[in-house]
Amino acid sequence: MKYIYKQVDIQSYINSLYHDGLNKSLHFDEEIIIKTISTIGLFKFKGYVKAFRDDLSNYSIDDILFLYDLDRELSSNTFKLTSAIEIKIKTYLIEVVYSQTDNPFCYLIKENYKNDFKLSNDSLYDWEVKESRSKKELYPHYRDYYLAKYNYKNNYHEYLKDKKLIELNEKKDINYPPFHYFIESATLGTVIQLLSKLQIGENDILKLVSRNFGILKSEVFISYLLRVKELRNRCAHNGRIFNRNYRGVKAIGRYKIIRKDIYDHRLLDVYYTLYFLLKKEKEFENSNELEKKFIIENFKSENKKMQDFILNCMRKR
Repeated sequence: MKYIYKQVDIQSYINSLYHDGLNKSLHFDEEIIIKTISTIGLFKFKGYVKAFRDDLSNYSIDDILFLYDLDRELSSNTFKLTSAIEIKIKTYLIEVVYSQTDNPFCYLIKENYKNDFKLSNDSLYDWEVKESRSKKELYPHYRDYYLAKYNYKNNYHEYLKDKKLIELNEKKDINYPPFHYFIESATLGTVIQLLSKLQIGENDILKLVSRNFGILKSEVFISYLLRVKELRNRCAHNGRIFNRNYRGVKAIGRYKIIRKDIYDHRLLDVYYTLYFLLKKEKEFENSNELEKKFIIENFKSENKKMQDFILNCMRKR
């Protein structure tokens, strides 16, 4: 089926909502509303409208704008939680790898992976040796330290000359860093990709790291990490967080109690995943306590009507 884009101006769209039963604003005139929606983007705004479609006549355009503001606050708060998880993952990964080897360039050795592996070009960008040393192009720390004092080629002879390496980027001069520096600068996506493949000797690095989070099965752990990555990417790219479905994960331990009352593909369940990985799941004896925490952390104002509406949306299957 061919997709046909139909351009709609903001005023016409707002009028269609009023025609369908949505109440007008009690606080703003139409000009301010149009400017606000223009800033949000009409396509994104429609995503928030969707949550109200079954009962438009009981809500106003103020409620939709409230939901948008809440979603931005929620995005900021959850991004902080995912960042805390990322720090823990990187810390544990570095500790586990160096407990298995004293080779700081182990991640470049082919035998240290379960199967063929290649580092993405994006993960190598900051380690590329560039001809220009302009401050506009390079981080001061990289310029002042690595290009001046660190040289991968010299370290290659010390640590890698007798090793078979993974496929490296031969088109560009990459100043490959020690493992811990590479991990600290890597994106969460790169870390998950590398973590899922590393195996030093007989030791599956994914399994060893997962134990630090109280998860014994590596395939379960990787699904948790991919859920965090999905949420983090939506936050980082200003995507809508609210009223979306997320990838599922298997409930384990105390998680099973929470899962009895909430749908595993909705935001509230994802919210619990973050606390679970941060080892703070004991703060919640049941889903009601989780809901209270969600409201306290993300609502700046008392709005019982919208609190009930949002919690109901997050409970829906």
